[in-house]
Amino acid sequence: MSSKKQSDLLEMLVEVAPLIQQLVPLDCMIGVTDKEKFLRYLPAEDVDLKCEDEIIPEGDAIYIAVNSEKVVSVEVPKESFGIPFKATGVPVRDEDGNVIGGLGLGVSLKNQEFLFETAESFVATSEEITAMTEELAASAQELANEMESLNTLQKELIEQVNKTEVMLKFINKVASNSNLLGLNASIEAARAGKQGRGFEVVANEIRKMADNSASSVEEIKETIELIQQKVMMISDTTENITGVTQRQATASEEIAASIQQLSSSAEEIEKIARII
Repeated sequence: MSSKKQSDLLEMLVEVAPLIQQLVPLDCMIGVTDKEKFLRYLPAEDVDLKCEDEIIPEGDAIYIAVNSEKVVSVEVPKESFGIPFKATGVPVRDEDGNVIGGLGLGVSLKNQEFLFETAESFVATSEEITAMTEELAASAQELANEMESLNTLQKELIEQVNKTEVMLKFINKVASNSNLLGLNASIEAARAGKQGRGFEVVANEIRKMADNSASSVEEIKETIELIQQKVMMISDTTENITGVTQRQATASEEIAASIQQLSSSAEEIEKIARII
């Protein structure tokens, strides 16, 4: 192939370089070279290596591609030019297959780096949230179990209160019988006259004791009824709290599962970032 044709081929690449840059949907650099220097260099928005009419540096992807006669990709770290980018060099060949120059594409990895950092931060945050949510779910379940135990104790307390009410009925019956006994004793004492006065005193004391017992039973009964009402209110509240804690435990487990799914999605984002 004549040098004229070689020059025409490289010149054509020089002309279409801006079109290639526009076709790439990422911020990129385009370089066209012969075997020694840059013939055309189009900088990226974020990176300008100022290579126009410059000798190809030895570490450049185009330099390696031209000399190895193979397609080469090189990742340039952020420390070199302030922004990381991936450079790909392709050897340009004539009709006879001889390398006459090179075509280079440098793609900024700034967005990829941002994706990496975001994905890593998201994964770390997700793991923290998952751990806290799981701990919350465990605490909620533990609280639900404790509330169940408390609810059982309250039912037992209600049973004991009901038994006390039975006992009070018995005491009230005894008081009524004692009162009746005292009344009968007073009647018999009156019939006995002077001889029955001492017995009348005892009869009156029995009646007083019966009246006091009956009065005390009523007061205790009222107190127990109030206790029953409070216990029932506590029981209702406990049942409500138990329901809430159980729902909270279930919701926490669902949130943990969702966060885990988001964490998996972040890992997928990181994989996609590696492909770019």
